[in-house]
Amino acid sequence: MSSDRENEIVGFLKTKGWGAARRDPVPGDASTRRYERLTMGLEKAVLMDAPLAAEGPACPVDAGKGKRRDLGYNAMARLAGPDPAAFVCLARELTRRGFSAPRILAADLEIGLILLEDLGDDLFAKVLQKHPEKEQELYSNAVSCLAAIYRSSFNPEMVHQNAQWTVQDYDPMALQVEADLFLDWHAPEFDGPINDDAKAEWTAAWQSAFQYLDAHAPGLALRDFHAENIFHLPERDGPANVGLIDFQDALFAHPSYDLASLLEDARRDVDPRIVPNLITQFCHEAGIEEDEKFHAAYAVQAAQRNAKILGIFVRLARRDGKQKYLKLIPRVAAHFLNDISHPALADIKDWIATHAPSLVTDTPIKTAMVMAAGHGTRMRPLTDNTCKALVEVGGKALIDHMLDRLHEAGITKAVVNVHAFADQLEAHLNSRVGGPEIIISDEREELLETGGGLIKALPLLGRAPILICNIDAVWTEDRSELETLISVWNAQKMDELFLLAGLDETLGYAGAGDFNMDVRMNLSRRDGDHAPYVYAGVQIMKPELAKGYKLEKFSRNKIWDESLKRQKAYGHVMQGFWMHVGDPNTRDEAEAILKEHG
Repeated sequence: MSSDRENEIVGFLKTKGWGAARRDPVPGDASTRRYERLTMGLEKAVLMDAPLAAEGPACPVDAGKGKRRDLGYNAMARLAGPDPAAFVCLARELTRRGFSAPRILAADLEIGLILLEDLGDDLFAKVLQKHPEKEQELYSNAVSCLAAIYRSSFNPEMVHQNAQWTVQDYDPMALQVEADLFLDWHAPEFDGPINDDAKAEWTAAWQSAFQYLDAHAPGLALRDFHAENIFHLPERDGPANVGLIDFQDALFAHPSYDLASLLEDARRDVDPRIVPNLITQFCHEAGIEEDEKFHAAYAVQAAQRNAKILGIFVRLARRDGKQKYLKLIPRVAAHFLNDISHPALADIKDWIATHAPSLVTDTPIKTAMVMAAGHGTRMRPLTDNTCKALVEVGGKALIDHMLDRLHEAGITKAVVNVHAFADQLEAHLNSRVGGPEIIISDEREELLETGGGLIKALPLLGRAPILICNIDAVWTEDRSELETLISVWNAQKMDELFLLAGLDETLGYAGAGDFNMDVRMNLSRRDGDHAPYVYAGVQIMKPELAKGYKLEKFSRNKIWDESLKRQKAYGHVMQGFWMHVGDPNTRDEAEAILKEHG
């Protein structure tokens, strides 16, 4: 945040009587807005910082299609963009009707600062983490809230003090341009370029499907109604027991839009057993007949929304550097595939099968090779009487750190090569309880290095893509780095995918970096004094790449170089802190870091 913006905020808070408040940042979403919680004695409020120049302009009420295209994406999709009048006007209209949008305590719309009522910390997502048994109750409350909003009438022209805002329709252009985010970002990322004929087919298929949305009268759709945007307010009665935020992009849309947003959540799994009854509840309370017309419209609206999200998550990762959203893609893809199974979306389903087959054909990665044959000479004296794989860090053998993480990531088979103290290592592996299944690749006669070891193990690995892991790679994590790596893998465009660590986020690595990476995740070798990324000891590869190499001692670098030359080697940067446990001192430091991280 610039010093000028900070001065504006300080001045705003001072004039509104909150200059002495303690300011704590509130985790944000994927938008350009920023939030702070203000505390002053027993009083609390939330500051919304919505910079006016952070986004493209909103859609003027009288704008035709040509002008909307000229103005850009926000105007085409009818997003509020940088105009804070949308939020304050909608908040007023919702609170007037008894809904729990935050009250507007103060605002300076000319500089994009709003002081809001603090609805607390009890987001649905947080409450359900602690009390999963409340899922039926909370989701039923949310559905009642949506039905009540649908039953309410809203004048499109909204006014609050000096602010004015007009709520527009979610028209075919807005529906299409948001569905096209899949075409613009997801499909090229995972399936390659889409030609003009395919784009025309995509548009025609959606325009035909959108006709199903005409079967019901539109209502106010908040457009981002899900478990991380709604609050549990049990002290309030009726629909007011659901707190509402993030509604500035509201439009008049098919009544299923927010229902699909709630039930097909991108960030959490809703128990599928309760979903049919919640749909029935919504229709009953909203006064809509639950028939085939409604289910067809629900499928179309849900599919359109999920196509948009699949595109947005790739855009957030690639354009904005927010890699965490890639992990959410498999859940959204599952929702999308379920939606397009409805007959109303048969043309979309056929299009996906032809032009975006990665959604339906990616084979799950279930096999790993663990490189555990080395002597570990740099680890002496710890390896005088045992192999490196059995050196303990934090009370657990190095190989168990890796095998446990593989098991947590869904790997069911691990091929482990053995050489040094092979009998001892095999005995240890046989004593393990739980997955994955262990298969030994025996290198007792000759240590074959990483490339030769892979060639010897090929008959045991199968033909599907595999993980390859070094046992001296240890890291801290708040979420599974291996699961995330697997979610990023795309067999259609990648031959190899490397787990990387930032050069400054490592322990026990003395080099100058291994790889450079461009915005498309393509890797290249270090070509100067240093490179920003280090190979973190884990990769995904297609076993077929190793065919044709002789069974002899060689490094996997040979195989890597071929993939790099073909521009088929990609990288993914881990979020945790990576440690190469190669000597006793590093082992001790790694132990302390793991203990501190918990």
